[in-house]
Amino acid sequence: MSFRKKRCIPFGEQSRQYRKNAYIEIKNLIRKHAPILGGLFTTHDYMHGKNGWIDGYFLGRKAPHFYNFVIDTTRNVYKENVRDLAFDRSYELVADCEPGIFDSMVKDSKSGMWTSEPSTPKEFDQFGGLTRYQWVEQQIPIIANEKTIQVFEGWTLHRDYSFGIGLHATIHAPYLTIEAVNDFIRLFMETEARYLSKIPLSYAPEDIEHWGIESNAILQPDQWNT
Repeated sequence: MSFRKKRCIPFGEQSRQYRKNAYIEIKNLIRKHAPILGGLFTTHDYMHGKNGWIDGYFLGRKAPHFYNFVIDTTRNVYKENVRDLAFDRSYELVADCEPGIFDSMVKDSKSGMWTSEPSTPKEFDQFGGLTRYQWVEQQIPIIANEKTIQVFEGWTLHRDYSFGIGLHATIHAPYLTIEAVNDFIRLFMETEARYLSKIPLSYAPEDIEHWGIESNAILQPDQWNT
């Protein structure tokens, strides 16, 4: 099973056999993972109860349509936007002049492998003697408290995906639990249409438990307890 996102030919323009096989593939995975996920969707992201985002698949009302989704919580989108603004403000103070990982790479004459020596992050007077990363982390609660950033619950459809119909969703839930994802799918399936809430949302630092960048372990649901 390859969890492909995009390719040259949109899913709706693929051959009938390709779409049928892809649909059956996803249907079988959903059935296989039903005892863990409830029978509406499948994902390769390990769901530990406090995910801020996941991606996966669920079936449309009519074969061979299925959705290739990525779901974020509004909290996760908010904190990513806050972090992006903190970095933008850092570049207003100090241009991006620090060497990248590839700038220090050298080729080993014996092995032919490229290696990079670890470097010490540079400290800047404009950041009060902090590194850029330290300054950004310091600014995150300040920007969050400003509440100038607003996020909205909503979802959009993307028919340029080659494997299913793309669905990008931001839902107003503290975490992406199995129950929260199933509730969203049931709500979406009432219309199978795009949606955008008119209610702006902002969060204070204490509203979000973890302000770091989130990554998900890749693990099939039937392997979670092994």
